[in-house]
Amino acid sequence: MNDEIEQGELGILLVSLDRDVVAYFDRAEAALKDIPRPDRWERPDRDHFWGELPEQLRQEAEGLVKRLLELAGSIADAVRNAPLASEADQRDVMTGTKAMRATILLRHFHSWTTDVLHDEGTVLGVQPAGQSDDIPSAPEVARRSFASWKGKINDILDLVSAARGRGIVGRDVFSTAPARYRPGTAFIMMSMDIELIDVADTVKQVFEQFDIRPVRADDIEHEDLITKRILDEIETAEFLFADLTGERPNVYYEVGYAHARKRSVILYRKAGTGLHFDLAGYNCPEYDNLRDLRNKLRRRLEHITNRRPKDSTIEPAVSSPNQPLHIDRKG
Repeated sequence: MNDEIEQGELGILLVSLDRDVVAYFDRAEAALKDIPRPDRWERPDRDHFWGELPEQLRQEAEGLVKRLLELAGSIADAVRNAPLASEADQRDVMTGTKAMRATILLRHFHSWTTDVLHDEGTVLGVQPAGQSDDIPSAPEVARRSFASWKGKINDILDLVSAARGRGIVGRDVFSTAPARYRPGTAFIMMSMDIELIDVADTVKQVFEQFDIRPVRADDIEHEDLITKRILDEIETAEFLFADLTGERPNVYYEVGYAHARKRSVILYRKAGTGLHFDLAGYNCPEYDNLRDLRNKLRRRLEHITNRRPKDSTIEPAVSSPNQPLHIDRKG
């Protein structure tokens, strides 16, 4: 399918698929009308309904799944290149495809984000994100779920069509979504306590000496939820830095998410800061003052990048080990 034909036919193909899936659900509901519906507290096998479906209907379902996946691939390409569609729209297409496939197989798809387990500010652990279709779904329930996701994807296609109608082509026109990988960038994870402003500035200055553009959460201009954008930064920045000073749960959450995504994080902490057990096995050096942090981070980046830092005209002030890490700003 070339781009012009694809753009014009995606909505038609989705309507055609929807019509055939609805007819399939009609036949499946009739065939399974005598199969008991599990109570909500029961956990039957995920093929509770699929296993009872006549072979002819199973073959029909497999054909519908194949059509769905082929169509979803074309929709994903169109959304990825549509300037009016966001990265959230791309994720909805991916999640919707998995959910719609599960409904055709008479299962329920569900997913969950990274969850930080904590008790009164103490981090107990991190549960990684995941997804599953291990719950059976009766045809009448699956039908409603399919219709809901079909409606969402149809709304996203309206954005694609609107961009085409205005002659807007290509994501380079404007986009708030980051690229999937951004070399020469660093994302800084740390408490936003005012006492750590000078620490953040020192970290940024060191990264800049290696031609690496650092970004902290409060530097981001965005219209989306802050948590979503932070997770995007964690997934796409080349380097990740975390200062665990203050033992803030949100910082542990972000580091836990990075580790769940198999990302390495450069960890540091102010002298005297404790480590929770889930990070106790990671290399997390202490620093006494700004100069100590600057020198240690420089050496770390020299080793990681195999480059020497540029000369810097900015010389951070130095705090003694027993004084707050703070620079008086004048002018």
